[in-house]
Amino acid sequence: MLSLGAEREYAGNLGYADELETVYRYDKNVPNHLQVSKGHLLILCNRKAVLGIARVLRIVTLEEPKKLRRCPDCGIATIKERKKKRPRFRCTDGHEFDAPVPDEQLVIKYEAYFDGTFQKAPGHIPVQDVRRACPTYNPQHSMQMVDLARLEGPAKILRRMAETLPEAIQGLGLVAEDAAEEQYVPNERDERKRIERQIRERRGQGPFRQALRERFRDTCLVTRCRLPDLLEAAHISPYRGEKDNHPSNGLLLRADIHTLFDLDLLGINPESLQVILHPGLRGMGYEDFAGAVLACDSKMLSKDALESRWRRFQARLSE
Repeated sequence: MLSLGAEREYAGNLGYADELETVYRYDKNVPNHLQVSKGHLLILCNRKAVLGIARVLRIVTLEEPKKLRRCPDCGIATIKERKKKRPRFRCTDGHEFDAPVPDEQLVIKYEAYFDGTFQKAPGHIPVQDVRRACPTYNPQHSMQMVDLARLEGPAKILRRMAETLPEAIQGLGLVAEDAAEEQYVPNERDERKRIERQIRERRGQGPFRQALRERFRDTCLVTRCRLPDLLEAAHISPYRGEKDNHPSNGLLLRADIHTLFDLDLLGINPESLQVILHPGLRGMGYEDFAGAVLACDSKMLSKDALESRWRRFQARLSE
């Protein structure tokens, strides 16, 4: 999935000169940039709809200076210009300021040329239809793979359009879409202490997590993972205050399982303690845990909390 056009919120900090029907430009700081190769199919989109498709016939590589704008407080280049609020700029670390500090660095840049293969999309094809065809869609990345066989609804026509592009690699492609996120630009700041603090906060550092570690013997109740560094304290009934830190309202879960549980993409049947997966996780690598039973006695968990959380999961299923 490639970021494209002038609508990007961060615009590659100072943007790329994209010409929709002829070339796509990007640099080495774009995640997965090496995935673009000659013969690849690109599905070009803005934030709302598909604009067209094209085949990459050649890629030109060059080293050029890239202009950046940095936060004067922390030096980060991921800053957002605000149209109404003042100060005018805000960085992703929360600093607000009137004027960024200009910077320039040499980067490897790429130009992917279509050489006449661009085809305009007929009618309105929602960009969501293309995102759903990405096997591992990540909203934080602006370059991702799409499985053409998964295109459904109005997006099906893109498969037929792809077949008309001679010598294109069929079956898989890339989506070119506007991205609100800034591309990664390295800096010399040491972020390890802040990251370690965030990890501790996410795990539920403190008496609650420690109580769950002892209660469940440092074992993820779903995956049986026993690596303490990956285990987090999850509340069955969402945390609203200290009263919710009761051990029977807690589960010890691997970090990714905790996230799925928080998003109600993973439910726990209060009667059987079986794990139920939301259909949206199909094909995402979690099938082995569907139907698994929590690795604990039901008496260790609050039945009321489980039933309340189960109703939330059922509501999510019906959406």
